[in-house]
Order: sequence, then structure tokens, then C-alpha cells
Amino acid sequence: MRRRFIRKILAGISVFSIALVSSGCGSQKAKAPDATMNAFYQLMICQNSTEIAKLGIDENDAQKTKDTYHDSMISTLRDEFSKAGVSITESEATDIFNAISQKLSTLKYKVEVKNEDGKEATVKVSSQYINYLDLFKQAAQNTTQALKPNHIDKISDAKKLLVDNIITDFQNVQASQRMHSKTFELKEQKVKSGKKTLHIYFPKDTKQTGSDLMKLVTNQ
Repeated sequence: MRRRFIRKILAGISVFSIALVSSGCGSQKAKAPDATMNAFYQLMICQNSTEIAKLGIDENDAQKTKDTYHDSMISTLRDEFSKAGVSITESEATDIFNAISQKLSTLKYKVEVKNEDGKEATVKVSSQYINYLDLFKQAAQNTTQALKPNHIDKISDAKKLLVDNIITDFQNVQASQRMHSKTFELKEQKVKSGKKTLHIYFPKDTKQTGSDLMKLVTNQ
């Protein structure tokens, strides 16, 4: 379940592909490329759309993207638990997702421009991480060990214990002492958002950018 689970999560990430439409390059000076990558990190990892709004992105577009990502993650969590033989409710999936998001939002990170040449740029993102897959494995082991002495027979009680263990493990896990890094390629583009057309640096592959950010903070 674990590796299929993370692949499904990463495959479901497509930052801005729904809310924003790229429309070619423009001549107006764009904001620094590290501002874009910081905004992407904040939105995808911290569930915070404040930095995206600072780029000039319409607040409704930013919120729509965040809501779509949230709903996709909840659906993915429920589907993957179901495939593993455990049915969880939308509320339980939301609680797990919130625990994951809250922990990821505490990670320390930094963004720096490595190269800026004309209308293209390379930006490095460095971040602490958590051993994401190990946490699910540990929660399953802790649940199995707890079931034996307590003689829990009801599936609903066992499921609740598993969900509680997953949430607790994410809440208590320590972030890495060191940072991992990934580099991203951006290109200056015109982007339509709401009624505005913005000149900003934008990742050449938004879906891959979201995937790579998640891999960065989950030690993949």
C-alpha cells in the first residue's frame, strides 16, 4: 500500500493547472523567480495562499487551487485505505490530512536563485523533511501490537486506533536535522488570473514542480 499510496498522492498534484492559464511571454519586468518558488512551497506544503496572492494571483484562483488539492488528497487517502482493506470516513481522512499538513508547515526551508539568464531562471529549494512512508509503517505496527493484548475484535475500534496512531505519529515526529535540496527551472511568462494578466516567473512544468516539492519534504 505505501509506495502505491505516495505515487497516487504525487500524481494528483498539478499546481495551478486548473485555475491559471499560461499565455506566452511578455515584456513587463517579472518579480524575482525565488518569490514564485516560495509561493509554490507555501501553497503546496504549508497550505498557505498568502505568498501566491502577493504575486498578484487572484485570491479566488489561489483558493480554488488549494481547495481542489485538498479535496484530491482526501479522496486519495480514502481510496488507498480502502484498497488496503480499511474504510475510513471523509472526516477521518481530513483529520489525517490536517495532521500531515500541520507537520509539513513547521519545516524550515530556504529558496535561492542559482541562475537568472534573460527570461529563464534556476532556483534551488532546500527544506527539512520527515520520513513520510516510515510513519505509516510505524503506525500500522503500533496498531498491531496494541490489538493483541487488548483483544480488540471490532473492526471499527481497530480502524479508529490506526487513524489515531497515524495522526499522533505525524504530530510527534521530529523533522530532519539537515536539509535536502532540489532545483527548479522557471520561465518568465504572462499568466491570466481572474481579470488580470500577470508577468511572473512560472515553473516550466507545474505538475512536476508540485511532485518534486512533495518528494523533497517527505524524503522520497
